Amino acid sequence: MGKEKMEKSAKIISMSNATKKKIAKVAEEINGRNLFTEKIEIAKKTLEDLKHLPI
Repeated sequence: MGKEKMEKSAKIISMSNATKKKIAKVAEEINGRNLFTEKIEIAKKTLEDLKHLPI
């Protein structure tokens, strides 16, 4: 049994420059936004009553 090299392969999707620009624009708009605002608010309310963290 000899050692065989394992090759990693990546799936590359070909797309036009216009599509790449659209994806980049959407990514910019999403970046920095809180996408889970409801869960963040619930967590804040839960943590308000907590006086110290049990560690």
